[in-house]
Amino acid sequence: MAEFSLDLTDEQRELRDWVHGFAVEAVRPAAAEWDAREETPWPLIQEAAKIGLYGFEFLATCWADPTGLSLPLASEELFWGDAGIAMSILGTGLAVAAIYGSGTPEQLLEWVPQCFGDVDEPQVAAFCSTEPAAGSDVAAIRTRARYDEARDEWVLSGQKAFATNGGIASVHVVTASVDPSLGARGQAAFVVPPGTPGLAAGPKLRKLGLRASHTADVFLDEVRVPGRCLLGGREALSERLARARAGGSAQGQAALRTFELTRPTVGAQALGIARAAYEYALAYAKERVQFGKPIVRDAKIYTIFEGTSEIQRLVVARAISGARLR
Repeated sequence: MAEFSLDLTDEQRELRDWVHGFAVEAVRPAAAEWDAREETPWPLIQEAAKIGLYGFEFLATCWADPTGLSLPLASEELFWGDAGIAMSILGTGLAVAAIYGSGTPEQLLEWVPQCFGDVDEPQVAAFCSTEPAAGSDVAAIRTRARYDEARDEWVLSGQKAFATNGGIASVHVVTASVDPSLGARGQAAFVVPPGTPGLAAGPKLRKLGLRASHTADVFLDEVRVPGRCLLGGREALSERLARARAGGSAQGQAALRTFELTRPTVGAQALGIARAAYEYALAYAKERVQFGKPIVRDAKIYTIFEGTSEIQRLVVARAISGARLR
């Protein structure tokens, strides 16, 4: 395997600086207002779409980077600006990752544009996996999917919790159990198209942070979706379930595959938040005077943060590549 390096290319530096500029000029000045309003910042999502920062083309360009660093770089800078607004802009990417990870090329082309909308009328998408009794333990998912062969439709029933963009999304991607006896190996992912009857959302949850990002529970009451909305198709699902029932490996589990694809980006988001917190704290410590001196008297704070920051980047890089780091 090729040796991995965190040295950035010229293109990656340009991407980082471009996104950082948007965070400085558009995100930071609006952060306090949207945090106080606890509303989705549609004007900022639209502005991101206008400059090419919100849309499938941007994600595709990042995914095309063979080092895997472009999307984490962009995420770190946006979350440095403000976590709530950044999540409103990047949260759609979780649903897109589910479609990309489990869907066919035809499904990708059909549903991803509807996740983003267009510049004049941007949309958002939601990935619905977590449930009241199933978070990291995806095997505990209780939402059920049954196939109505006479109508070539899948019927979804259950409740999802803490869904980013839940209820306000144009497209919802829902994980559900097709064969509960198989646990996580018996699950699949389904696209719920815009306006589908039976899907409803609870009120927007009040949170201690990321308040500009919409989070809500999603309820599925006998939601019927066309057969083509099963990501990956029925034939692939039948083959996977047959392997699982025979005791073999059932690769391509919808929820786990999505988490694997997005884990490095989530790490980078945390790093962006940590950078911002450190910078705010340092600025305050330089201004705050006690006993005649600024309270920032220990130069070790710089060394500790810089060392921790590099460790975090190494963790993200290792998750991307699994390669040796230098």
